Amino acid sequence: MIRFRFLKYRKLAYAVSAFLVLASLLLLFFRGLNLGLDFTGGTLYEVRFAKKVSPQELRRALKEEGLTGFLIQETREGSFIVKVRRGQPEEKVERAFRRFGEYELLRKEKISGVVSEELKKKAFFAVLTALAGILLYLGFRFKLLWGLGAVLALLHDVITVLGAYALTYREVNLEVVSAILVVAGYSVSDTVVIFDRIRENLRKRKDMTLEEVMDLSVNQTLSRTLMTSLTTFITAFTLFILGGYALSNIMFAFVVGVIVGTFSSVFVASAFVLDAQRLLGRV
Repeated sequence: MIRFRFLKYRKLAYAVSAFLVLASLLLLFFRGLNLGLDFTGGTLYEVRFAKKVSPQELRRALKEEGLTGFLIQETREGSFIVKVRRGQPEEKVERAFRRFGEYELLRKEKISGVVSEELKKKAFFAVLTALAGILLYLGFRFKLLWGLGAVLALLHDVITVLGAYALTYREVNLEVVSAILVVAGYSVSDTVVIFDRIRENLRKRKDMTLEEVMDLSVNQTLSRTLMTSLTTFITAFTLFILGGYALSNIMFAFVVGVIVGTFSSVFVASAFVLDAQRLLGRV
């Protein structure tokens, strides 16, 4: 079994975490997220071309005109439904259509975002409720401080993933939000496994300090953590590289999330519990 003193380097881990979270918050505040059609709404075009055009050719033409955040759907009748995010110049869309010669614009209408302001507020309160539920559950199963450590690790991961989307200015849509929620669940699950081993070792190893027990527990679960993280990362990274734009955009959340989630589970959560208990004089 590998014996590495992880918690010895917790101050370095704190510095890395603080940098990631602070940089992510600054990016979110100053650069913002590239919100997709689900959030912004936009314009819907239904168009039929005189000659045969593939969805890939149409997508390439729209991209070459500098358009981003659009969706293309081919209908059974041979026409295309193109949804373009609000704020994109209409003349660029029409110029992309004219690249393929004659075309008929069957309809053009404004569409609202799937996610309304009311739904955003409800989602925000739902997330707060979920975090409170996680805190209470882990506080009941372990200790309140342990639950707080897990929630902090979760927030660390979610903020860092959102910061990565702000940095790369990748589109954030409902599918990406779902992927981030999966990453959050993955992070909590990994942390719970380590906490469970710490609790078990605290009962068995009465002669060891809390820091020694935590290091032992992290080492004992390290193979499980690395194998789970590595298999998930390889799958996500493969789909990120080989998948199309939509799939690659979703997998980006998993690629970043697995890395920061593994880091926070091993370093952030346990280190916070150790220092918090020392601060409160419980060690």
